[in-house]
Amino acid sequence: MFFIFPFEIYVIAFKHFCKNRKRIIMRYTLLIFSILAITSTSLAQRNSQQYFDPLSDDVTRYIPPLSALIDSAVANAPSVQFEKLKTDYYRYNVKTAKRDIYNHMGFDGQVSRGRYYFNDYQEDEADFFLSESRRFNYNVGIYLQLPLSSIIDRRNNINKEKKWVEISMARKRQVAKEVRREVIQLYNDLLENQKILKLTNEYLQWTYVQMQMAENQFVNGQISITEMTQQKEFQRRAKTEFEKRKASFKTAYDQLQEVVGMKFNKIKGLD
Repeated sequence: MFFIFPFEIYVIAFKHFCKNRKRIIMRYTLLIFSILAITSTSLAQRNSQQYFDPLSDDVTRYIPPLSALIDSAVANAPSVQFEKLKTDYYRYNVKTAKRDIYNHMGFDGQVSRGRYYFNDYQEDEADFFLSESRRFNYNVGIYLQLPLSSIIDRRNNINKEKKWVEISMARKRQVAKEVRREVIQLYNDLLENQKILKLTNEYLQWTYVQMQMAENQFVNGQISITEMTQQKEFQRRAKTEFEKRKASFKTAYDQLQEVVGMKFNKIKGLD
């Protein structure tokens, strides 16, 4: 059903909207910015406080994939950077070897100015007389000195420097391969440490249950103090092994972070 209002009502409504549109737009703009700010703050807080529990969560879901870890490690490895710098250095040596011929070429010039005195002998009068002259002397030239060894061995020297570039590039590939192997090993060690950590935690929880049952049986006189002590020793060993595995997992986690050059999520209960 449609309602038909007088034309004057539409005019009044339109004037009211035009009069207050700036205020309405500002209100909606402030509302949108407020919502965005609150959302961004909440997301930032959630990301900065994101933890994972190694006893229940899968660590592979809280760290980047293996390919990204390898790429990051190769890009941040000091050994790879060192070999890259050596490659650049040897490339400069190639340029120097190509320009070595200019060491035997150059410009030569000399300029002199001064007053000169001469004690000349005149044969007609059989006598010496003093003469004076003022001179401005200069000479300019180009010299070229090419030892035969430099001409014959020039191409050989350039090729030797090029080989150093190839050697350095091969060494860089080798170092990068070693870094990739290290990341793969650390990644698998981390996964293995988490599996063992979960198993030791399950065994520790089982010893708690067994210890509780042993205490009840001991109170009821069903077991002796020796059996009670033995069960306590099982629990102590389980706690010790759990702490060792927890430290091993934390070490593997930190080592992987250090090698790849990035920070992962925090570990619940271990940080």
